[in-house]
Amino acid sequence: MNDEKQFGYVSVIGFSYLYPLIDLLESLLALKGTPNEVQASSKENGYASAIIVLCVLVVESAIARAKYDMKVDIPKSALQFMELHFPNYSGLSVLKELFVARDAIVHNHLWQATITWTPDRHMKLGAAEKWEGSGDAKLESVMDPETRKTRLLGINLFPTRIARDDALTVIKKSAEILQFIEENASRYVNVSNQDVEFRDQLVGYLELVSSL
Repeated sequence: MNDEKQFGYVSVIGFSYLYPLIDLLESLLALKGTPNEVQASSKENGYASAIIVLCVLVVESAIARAKYDMKVDIPKSALQFMELHFPNYSGLSVLKELFVARDAIVHNHLWQATITWTPDRHMKLGAAEKWEGSGDAKLESVMDPETRKTRLLGINLFPTRIARDDALTVIKKSAEILQFIEENASRYVNVSNQDVEFRDQLVGYLELVSSL
């Protein structure tokens, strides 16, 4: 007699990303220093950039699960899916900026710039122009060309300037998007039930995010 039972399974990575994300967050928050006009320290820039990418990966994974639950095969783009199926969702502009920030990091958008050093050894940014081989129309639609930041959230799109504040902004906004997906698109995206270990304490992920 075979007592084995079969159950359905969907291969969603989703909240597995929270474990490295929290490790990176602890390391980022332990750093001191202030970015200059050109760059953050290599450590801060690396930790912040990695956190942003992981946050957006969590969101994309959650959207993939929502598409599956809603039996949506097309369009393939996560942003297109949210625009089409939740046209009244107030966070679409935020979501778009998060994707653009992710792209700036993952594709390492290149800028050609001039810099100067002040007598007290501070680095200042002069002229800066994005290399024509970097970015796309989505980037141009959300970036303030004067500040090289997203217009709504103020996330740095000059890659070496990405720092702690950018990462914290993305963590908070991505959590809001996950809550929306849980409440409106997929009961399997249970971010409200996620616990993480932060500074040797078990804490709810949303509780942690709200404290940042």
